[in-house]
Amino acid sequence: MAQIDKKEFSKARNKAFKLLSYRERTIKEIEDRLRKKDFSEVVIKEVVDFLLENDYLNEERFAEMWIRSRKKHHPRGRKLIYKELKDKGVNQRIINSALNNYLSDQDEREMANHLKDKWLRRRTEEDSSSYKLKNYLANKGFSYDLIYKITDK
Repeated sequence: MAQIDKKEFSKARNKAFKLLSYRERTIKEIEDRLRKKDFSEVVIKEVVDFLLENDYLNEERFAEMWIRSRKKHHPRGRKLIYKELKDKGVNQRIINSALNNYLSDQDEREMANHLKDKWLRRRTEEDSSSYKLKNYLANKGFSYDLIYKITDK
């Protein structure tokens, strides 16, 4: 029996390594993907423990990477980034810490301005105080406070 477990562990670990080769992952993401491949809960737990012990899985690092990626490639507001990380299974304390460390008010304002400008370039008939623009920015996770600061000039 132990032989089969070792084999299954090895297969599950290799699958996890393959997933981690593309980008950082959360514990929940690894567990979900291994469950989809029908690995036993015992093996999944062993693999996750192994990955955590050897620092292949690190949710602080994941949250930092996620926020940096959002800032650079897919601008989102603090509220939406919080929700995305929560949905990925990241602990609330880690999310709050990462947001405080890696997303300044200035960063968020710059992202909102970038999305506002991009939105306005495609809609010549709309102006920057348009309620459609405000809705668009709200859907991207920006606070109404920030939205009104950058749209009502």
